Amino acid sequence: MNAGTPEPECTFHVNYDRNADMPGYVLDRNGRQQCLPFMPTNQLIPSDYKGKDYYTDDFTDAKIRARWAECKKTPACADPVIAGAKGFVAYEKRDTGTVDPVGKIDPEGDVNLKDIRRPAYFGKPQYQEPIAEAEARTYTVEFTVPRDSYERLHLKKDDPIKLRGWYLEGQGIDNGAGQKVRALVVMNNGGGGEITSIDNPRSQGAVFDPATKNWLAGKFPDAQTEEPGHRHWRGFIYALNQAGFDVLVTDRRGNGVSGGVSGYNTGEQANDIFRELIALETGDGLRLLTPTGEVLSGAQAGGRLLAGQKATEIPIVVGGYSRGSYTTAWTMHKNFVEDCNYDLPDGSCKPARGWSNIKGAILYGPNSAGLGYRMAGHDLIEAALRSDYNTTYYPDGNVLANIGKWPGVLIVKGIWDYVEGLEGSLDAFNRASEPKDFFVFRGPHQLNTQAPENMKRAGERMAAFATAAVLVQKQVAGGLHPANLKELVTSSPDYWETTTAPKE
Repeated sequence: MNAGTPEPECTFHVNYDRNADMPGYVLDRNGRQQCLPFMPTNQLIPSDYKGKDYYTDDFTDAKIRARWAECKKTPACADPVIAGAKGFVAYEKRDTGTVDPVGKIDPEGDVNLKDIRRPAYFGKPQYQEPIAEAEARTYTVEFTVPRDSYERLHLKKDDPIKLRGWYLEGQGIDNGAGQKVRALVVMNNGGGGEITSIDNPRSQGAVFDPATKNWLAGKFPDAQTEEPGHRHWRGFIYALNQAGFDVLVTDRRGNGVSGGVSGYNTGEQANDIFRELIALETGDGLRLLTPTGEVLSGAQAGGRLLAGQKATEIPIVVGGYSRGSYTTAWTMHKNFVEDCNYDLPDGSCKPARGWSNIKGAILYGPNSAGLGYRMAGHDLIEAALRSDYNTTYYPDGNVLANIGKWPGVLIVKGIWDYVEGLEGSLDAFNRASEPKDFFVFRGPHQLNTQAPENMKRAGERMAAFATAAVLVQKQVAGGLHPANLKELVTSSPDYWETTTAPKE
């Protein structure tokens, strides 16, 4: 552990997705002791480090590019880096429509918006997802955006693409004075996630391998499920909408019902958020399918949503899971710090966008602490992506250094989530401004095997944070400000993901 972090007190065997003994802290509750495992830090501060702030100063864009330039001089160093980087510009297969052809579209073609699955689809007896109740207030949305830098510069594709998903209208949140405030939460799917994919709760998110005695990820799509765990993601969207928020969610470029080749340029996906918001106001490149089945486009569609407000007026909270949290971090950085596009040769840095109506960020399973808390070598892969493949993927040290300029943050993650370790997320949390909250649960990064009780609580904390952020409150109802890593880990509710349980 880094200096100042409480030393582990026990070990506990975690099944999915680590299949390993992990360090833990002892929870003593009513005389009953229990070991709670956690994901330790990938890279510790070097013992001989003489700088001021290792995790920010040593992982800036300039620093990682310099290390990559040196690495490229030696094939033994450069070859594995290039091999790793290529995986982050690859085509990602689409799963929607593989179990049920209803909802399968050609994302690059001219699409009938009525062919895209809507919330009511997930109310079928085999799914029974609460989001089905939102059918009558949900619009199917389609935005027109440019290709990303990799596709333009390497694949020579210059035609625009479409981003598609849903917009759920809310009733507004109570401001405490008897008035309803309309506000919007923009949610970003996790890596490869598809908002209209099937997640049958009868499918096992992980399977036991008798040969290795390990729990392994199930092979999906299977006969029942296209993407496991996505019912929980839709549950978060519904929880926010039930709390009164409008919610916008689209499949990222390269995924699901959206066009494009690659879904990894999270910096460009941050630009997409601003594009979508402006399009909702102006109607430029926008199509809507209303709850009553009417298709609107262009000027007819512009101004129909956003509660009649301008894109720069309606209070906004930006949220995301996993890769979507990277997009969220870049959105906040572009808006409050500086608007850089590191996927372009010159970095293309401009002043911060400065939208004062963006009120906070929800980060589920994030890399909010940047490259320094990831595994060694990820910084070189990121530098190669930026310089050689015109793609920005991981947040860097500059994002961590400036997280305090954001207006507020909620971090949600499993205590053995592999991304950046809990110490990294706590570092980011400690640098953040109020309102802020940190919710952890006993589970991994993936949604596949999470306890429904924990996912329900996560949705409740998201709604509570978004409410506090929009109303500019300093405290989040039910929020946590952990004094240290042990206090954070032992704050997790007494529910375990489905393959791991303590021995009584």
